[in-house]
Amino acid sequence: MRQLILSLVVSAVILPVSAKPSRAYDMDCAIMLCMAGGFPPSPVCSAAYATMIRRITPWPVLPPFGICTFAAVPVELGGPGGEGEVDISVPEYAWLRRTRVLWFQGYAQRDRGGDILYWVWWINACDHENSNCRRHIRVGSSSTPWSGSFVSPNDQSIPYPTRDGLGRYYSRAVMVEYGDFEGKMDHSDWFSY
Repeated sequence: MRQLILSLVVSAVILPVSAKPSRAYDMDCAIMLCMAGGFPPSPVCSAAYATMIRRITPWPVLPPFGICTFAAVPVELGGPGGEGEVDISVPEYAWLRRTRVLWFQGYAQRDRGGDILYWVWWINACDHENSNCRRHIRVGSSSTPWSGSFVSPNDQSIPYPTRDGLGRYYSRAVMVEYGDFEGKMDHSDWFSY
């Protein structure tokens, strides 16, 4: 019994000291903070980037990030000590609202004999909540497949996704276009699904 009490006292003293406040933010906050810096190389930003990509690649997809609850983290844990979540509608977060999820789909229309008649492709762009989607590009009846690059909704030149080999006549891919806090735009790779 005496040993149990001693164990409890030691645990009560050691546990608060060994608690690490480094997880005082959630993954959505990490995505936003790392995106603000252009996803600099670090374990936290690598995990944030991977989580963002993992959210947009399944079907149905999720938005690239959700609500950041960092505003409600107490000051003693490294947070601002506010209430609720971060309000991204303020001018300081205009760079974050420029985030777009870009969807690509393209295929070759073939005749009954298997010969290619023409190529069709389009790109849809959705906002950071993966809503308010609109058709950004639509090409129909092209004599050649997609190649080169296109201008994104944020005026960034982005290469089209590559086709895998000569026998590939259909392609679907998704990517995230994002900017940092200084307004410099960047994008992820295309991910086929």
